[in-house]
Amino acid sequence: MEIDINQQKISIGDKYKIFIAGQQTYFASRKLLSLLPVVYLYDLNDERPRMTIKKIFSFFKAKYNITRWDNMVIEFRTKSFWKLQYECQIGQDTYTIYGHRGRKYSIYKNDNQIAWWDKNAVSWFAGDNYKIIVDRDADVDLLISFCLIVDNFSSDSHDGKMISIDLGNIGFQARKFDPDWQPK
Repeated sequence: MEIDINQQKISIGDKYKIFIAGQQTYFASRKLLSLLPVVYLYDLNDERPRMTIKKIFSFFKAKYNITRWDNMVIEFRTKSFWKLQYECQIGQDTYTIYGHRGRKYSIYKNDNQIAWWDKNAVSWFAGDNYKIIVDRDADVDLLISFCLIVDNFSSDSHDGKMISIDLGNIGFQARKFDPDWQPK
């Protein structure tokens, strides 16, 4: 399955249009006038947020809480700042997000890959664009939230720029990207 996330930078916040298999299914928006970023993920057919992503104050490390529609709170934390590795524990399941050289990230659930995404290198007049390749049975809301968190944590402001260029990661990586992985 393929998920496309298209960010639109506007002067007072970010908005995202999210497409699954070419059909817009979700949208997300950043809360206005908030000291630390709060991003809401909505299903197009529901006015309640599916996920609420809140940044927690932390120097140099990603620290976010994700609140699901059923009020379950999930902690997203940096495992290795230098190797772009993040982790989330949900019950017995451990989700690990690995940053790779370039602009790719892979998502593993209990050490089995379930998805990966890539970010466009160049953005014209707008924000970032992501393409996520996902297993059919994966938790789509959660994977979209992971991508939105990494975007929020790693991107600098592109406001007012005609063109943004992202060269990607040139440093360390905890796990190499697997170009042979195929979704179920």
